[in-house]
Amino acid sequence: MADKVLSNKKSQAVRTIVACRYPLVKEGLSKILEEDKKIKVVSGVSNLIDLVESCKQFDFDILLLDVELKGLNLTKILGLVRKNKSAKVILLIDSDYSENLLINAIRSGVRGYLLKDADSIELVKSIKAVFDGELWTERKLMGKVVDGSSYPTKKSRVKGQIYDLTETEIKIIKLLLTGMTNREIADELYISEKTVKFHLYKVFKKLTLKNRAELILFGFRNGFVT
Repeated sequence: MADKVLSNKKSQAVRTIVACRYPLVKEGLSKILEEDKKIKVVSGVSNLIDLVESCKQFDFDILLLDVELKGLNLTKILGLVRKNKSAKVILLIDSDYSENLLINAIRSGVRGYLLKDADSIELVKSIKAVFDGELWTERKLMGKVVDGSSYPTKKSRVKGQIYDLTETEIKIIKLLLTGMTNREIADELYISEKTVKFHLYKVFKKLTLKNRAELILFGFRNGFVT
């Protein structure tokens, strides 16, 4: 059953809304994404009104959101996006964007951020990674997100269960926390990508976690990285 669900998701095009302040940049980003057959841009907008309407009108998986969009209220947009249970937000930011604002955004539900000076390869990779349940962010920032986070600790609940993890499962968790994708983890451990996904599926069950994002937070809070 799990393999079937993974297979269906893998074959699905990532439905994306591109919301960017400047129409020319929006069109450029959309064109880059649409060149990849596994990504489908369902809407491109350059103002808040059209963004709200698109979030209501379209079924989408990823919202690529420019933080410079005029009148943007991130809290309200995240609330709107949550009505689409599968949708996730990636922030498009400048290099001098406030780290504190980023940390609060990720704690509020943003699944990653992309610097505006990133290249097209990183853009496409971020969309696919977040769609697969990863957090697209710098490791040092994730550490700060976890420190003092209101995210509920599972230490007491899994303290005994953690020893049920196999050596391979522990290796996979540690590699995941370095920012590796499933494909990269598979190459590192000389196993198939399908096997990596199966191990992660078992880890989620053992640790009573719902997804990759929760596993990353769990790993930081429970000493898998220093």
